[in-house]
Amino acid sequence: MTDLEPNPDNIRSGPIRHDSLSDEILEQVRSIFEIIGPYLETTLEQFEINLMRDAAPEEEVVIWASITAAWMGYHKQHLDDELLPDDDEKKLIAALIALSTGVEDVEALGVPVEVGRKLLACYDALGEELE
Repeated sequence: MTDLEPNPDNIRSGPIRHDSLSDEILEQVRSIFEIIGPYLETTLEQFEINLMRDAAPEEEVVIWASITAAWMGYHKQHLDDELLPDDDEKKLIAALIALSTGVEDVEALGVPVEVGRKLLACYDALGEELE
């Protein structure tokens, strides 16, 4: 590893930027976590702390709400609201997180390409609803 390559051992959490989150945000966070939390491999408390580290937690909650809505839409449209095994659900959530960061290459999402296309369509549909 060269000096220019990042070393994962050196990655540290950022500082907590907010002493607390508003009751409204906490309510939204709990709703999000209730739905997709089982697939995030974190606790509600740690999820909230990570949001307290964010410069704009309100905007981050909107992103997580979009991920959750797209996940729910995918299940409704393509799985008759049935859940997949936990490992598959985790892959769906990871793919939606990638989509939320701007990844559009469905081959890079870690799910079958057809699933990636459907997830992208569900995620993109959220933006269309706002227009």
